[in-house]
Amino acid sequence: MNIQVFVRGVEQPANLRSFAQEKLTSVLERFDHSVRNATLRLEDVTGPEKGGVDKSCSVEVRLRTGEVRIKERGDDFHATIETAMDRLRAALSREVARGKRGIGEG
Repeated sequence: MNIQVFVRGVEQPANLRSFAQEKLTSVLERFDHSVRNATLRLEDVTGPEKGGVDKSCSVEVRLRTGEVRIKERGDDFHATIETAMDRLRAALSREVARGKRGIGEG
């Protein structure tokens, strides 16, 4: 399984990258047998000087049976990542279960 984390427009991106990678790895461990690769992108859309709901977290996970994409926005990176990971966990559960039942094939 290949995991990539990209951070853009953030001061001191190393800490944020480490936090995000830890959370993503934790979510993906359960689905390790189905995940091919995952990409997480974090971006402060307006830059570090301005506040507001401008922190973006997008996740794309390619599975053996399809893919899952999640996009979340908020005013705090940690909360935005947490919410995105909760949504990702639920979406992966649905998608993996769907693949096991053979729904959506053919």
